[in-house]
Amino acid sequence: MKITFQETEAAKKQLNKLRKDIRYDTRDYPIGYITDRFRRDGYEIPQYQRNKVWDQHKKERFIESILLGYPIPLIFLSEKGDGKLEIVDGVQRITTLSDFVSNKIILGNNLEKLNSLKGFNYSDLPDSEKRRFSDHSLRIIVLTNASLDTRIDLFNRLNTSSEPANDAEIRNGVLNTNEFQQLIVKLSESDLFIKIVHLSMHKTKRKGDNELVGRFFAYSNNYKNFKHRVDHFITNYIVRVGSDWNKENKSKYTKQFNDAFNFAKNYFPDGFLQNSRKQTPNARFEALMCGISLAIQIQPELSIERVYTENLLNDPEFKKLTTSGGNNTPQKVKNRIEYVRNYLLKYGK
Repeated sequence: MKITFQETEAAKKQLNKLRKDIRYDTRDYPIGYITDRFRRDGYEIPQYQRNKVWDQHKKERFIESILLGYPIPLIFLSEKGDGKLEIVDGVQRITTLSDFVSNKIILGNNLEKLNSLKGFNYSDLPDSEKRRFSDHSLRIIVLTNASLDTRIDLFNRLNTSSEPANDAEIRNGVLNTNEFQQLIVKLSESDLFIKIVHLSMHKTKRKGDNELVGRFFAYSNNYKNFKHRVDHFITNYIVRVGSDWNKENKSKYTKQFNDAFNFAKNYFPDGFLQNSRKQTPNARFEALMCGISLAIQIQPELSIERVYTENLLNDPEFKKLTTSGGNNTPQKVKNRIEYVRNYLLKYGK
């Protein structure tokens, strides 16, 4: 199919617009400057990167690469309003450099070429090598005034680990000063949430609990406005609510959470959010917890016999709505949440 003139012009317009959202400087910082700034707390490590730690083998190979004069991948930083630089990509490289020049790393059997340095720390190096190491410059990309959407997209694209940062980890890092996000984190750590939502250690470590609470609020209160891109939908909702935060909001959202999760604890069987594989799928969680929240907003004193909630979990239509393909289309989100809401209002009292 031949591209039309109109399509070409639309593409040029989009490219020009999106390019304007990204501003950055390219800088060369000596390792001595980078590690000194790190010791003076001049960097901020995003929360979603704090669980990713290099083992001794990776640390030694990285140090050896610098000593050998090999090129090092770019480090990406982002300017903060307080003068700090947020480390977008390069946390392990910067912390490894800092640990090495602080004599916290002793080189060992992981050196592949410089085996004569086995047992050395930084202070043991010849003075000429210490100066050369400290003066060695690394290429840095510093983002300036990147929009929230742009930063989230860059976090996704720049993360180079074998297990890239997920939406919840990114959100937790980018929105760590947003008071609504702070409440979401607090509620996900509450005994009430932990008792009802059984997540694996791996999912909890990867902020799966934060993701579910964020989904609970965004869909319960705004599901009719969901169009596409779940990550943007949840993030934009949290940003909007958090931008006008006050004590009343904190009380309102805490009550909404407690009402829904206490209802679930009282009227649903243990493990009701899990499927047959003992997992908690997002679609099942959204349908049940958001449906519960909508029902008790309509009928605050709602109660229901356990037999009916157990029947709901075994209902073929419910299973179809929460397990079929295309789970995140707007219509399917609406259908599964409202199905649970209507069921509870029909059989409750």
